[in-house]
Amino acid sequence: MIFIYRYASWAFTSLAYALNDSGTLSHKLALIFLLFFFVTVFTYIYRRYRKHGTVLKLFIAAEALGIVVLQFLTGGMGSPYKWYVMNPILAAGVYLNALYCWSLLVSYIGIQLTLCYAFFNVSRISLLDVLLQNMNMILVLALTTMAMQVIGTMKRELIKANERTNETMDHIKSLYHIMETASHNKAMNMGQVISDYAVKLTKQSKAFFWLDNREIEDAPESSQTGWTAEEERQLFQTLAGHREQFRFERDPFFKSFPEWGDFLMMTVPMTTRFVAAIGVKLDPEQGMERRRWLVQQLIFLAELSAIFLERYELERVENQLLVTNEQNRIANEMHDNVSQSLFGIVYATHSLRQTWHQLGKAQVDEQIELIQESANQAVRELRLAIHSLSSKKSGGPTWMATVKSHLHMLSRLNNVQIELHNTGEQYTLPYSYQKAMFRMISESAGNAIRHGHAKQIHVHLALTLRQIELTIRDDGIGFRTEKLAAGGEEIGAEGGLGMENMEYLARSLGGEFSVSSAVGKGTEIVIRIPVQAAERIQ
Repeated sequence: MIFIYRYASWAFTSLAYALNDSGTLSHKLALIFLLFFFVTVFTYIYRRYRKHGTVLKLFIAAEALGIVVLQFLTGGMGSPYKWYVMNPILAAGVYLNALYCWSLLVSYIGIQLTLCYAFFNVSRISLLDVLLQNMNMILVLALTTMAMQVIGTMKRELIKANERTNETMDHIKSLYHIMETASHNKAMNMGQVISDYAVKLTKQSKAFFWLDNREIEDAPESSQTGWTAEEERQLFQTLAGHREQFRFERDPFFKSFPEWGDFLMMTVPMTTRFVAAIGVKLDPEQGMERRRWLVQQLIFLAELSAIFLERYELERVENQLLVTNEQNRIANEMHDNVSQSLFGIVYATHSLRQTWHQLGKAQVDEQIELIQESANQAVRELRLAIHSLSSKKSGGPTWMATVKSHLHMLSRLNNVQIELHNTGEQYTLPYSYQKAMFRMISESAGNAIRHGHAKQIHVHLALTLRQIELTIRDDGIGFRTEKLAAGGEEIGAEGGLGMENMEYLARSLGGEFSVSSAVGKGTEIVIRIPVQAAERIQ
């Protein structure tokens, strides 16, 4: 509305000036078109630099000074362009602080009245009389300035309210996302999700989730966002050297590592066997107000992490109890059924061995047939016991179900269509490969959504006894792949493993990693990993 008013005020004041009797029409038209040019230039500058206070102050002052010159050329206080000064005052009232706005108004009125008194005072009246004659205009400008200050304050409060609303929505979405991921994937990707969302919520470039999982085979993994795989290893080694300090910290604290910089850290308050910490890398120029806000975000994430880790621990114990109960049940069944059948077979075989020479052929055949029937019964009962132990046969949770659930959650949360096609037998895939493939699928889909702004993602996973082939295609904005080779990666540099780390993970398993993309053409990632013979046997 301010920018529309600028052109409207130019049109009306120029029309009033053109209809004035003084001056020639050609000079008036030249001045009007010159003014239109400056109106366009200043309007563009205000649009472009509305968030740059120093630039705005300089150009608003320059425009106000230009209006003083314009009035001087067109009749002083009698010029219709005296009302055009409301344009810079409106801009100052909306975008700048009250002190500058009122200083601008007082300076303009003082300069304008002084010039009118010195050059246009035909009646030789006093400066006070000149002030009283123009009091109506001064009051209008003062009231307009007050009104724009109120509007500007309301606008800034509205922007802050919108920012707080968006921040709250980000918290809610993050909470939903993390809970969904932790629910469906347990601890497989929990550390990565937490570090990713530490970056997202704090608006920092680097964050980590470190877990002291020494001598704990089934513990979740530490993870980070923003560093390379080699830097990750070195960073976690550095953190491990301070584990005793982390064990006794209860509040957020600042920690400086000479080779890594300054961090804001928070230990995860837990009653389980784990010791964990969340940290974000700080920028040197950040003030205390910003850092206090970061503390709030870190406390929020630490509490969530504690809930997830404790729930994971409870689920682990529960699963162990379920397995133990199931093992006891199967042991009892095998003792009551299979063991008895085997004992009967052993006893019948021993008895037949002692008496076979005293029996006729028909009786021996009958005894052998009974032993064979008992053996078949024992085999059937043993198969039933094995069947109940198999998650594949009993319908228990599978790795592929975990992948599908995670992609379905990403699809719902980001309103993106994700299609997953898989071929081959997933139960032959070793656990270490399952873990790596999940991280790469999750990261590539996340990159396509966050950085590629994709609306459709196609994931194809082909599993054979000798090779894994993963293809991810999206219809996103794409990027120039030569930046990857030059070390200027854009996709993945801000979240997750990143392209470079995905490639490192694939090659660490002896595989191949390739990316094809172009601006506006989407991205395709192809990963081929051979499955080693020893691991296939396991």
